[in-house]
Amino acid sequence: MSTFSARLTEDMKNAMKAKDTVALNVTRNLKSAIKYAAIEKGGADGELDDTEAIAVVRKEMKKLQDSLAGFEQAGRSDSADAIKTEIAALEKYLPAGMSADELTALVEA
Repeated sequence: MSTFSARLTEDMKNAMKAKDTVALNVTRNLKSAIKYAAIEKGGADGELDDTEAIAVVRKEMKKLQDSLAGFEQAGRSDSADAIKTEIAALEKYLPAGMSADELTALVEA
């Protein structure tokens, strides 16, 4: 089991204990999406490494952002707020992005 999957399982347990429905739904959906991608990759016994799992997180994030845009265009602020909460919960599974200063230093090097 990859460290990402172990972290996801631990976060799911913690969300259950804390009765945090948003975090629990996000972790369940993410775990399901990762398992589905693993099955697509290698059959019933397939597993994803951490890099592939993060790619699945990015894909799920994109889906949520598309849904958010649709809800905002339709003027459904209640649904948009729920999606924003899910996005915030999902963001903790993505690696931190580079700051503008770090990117500039890398380009100059």
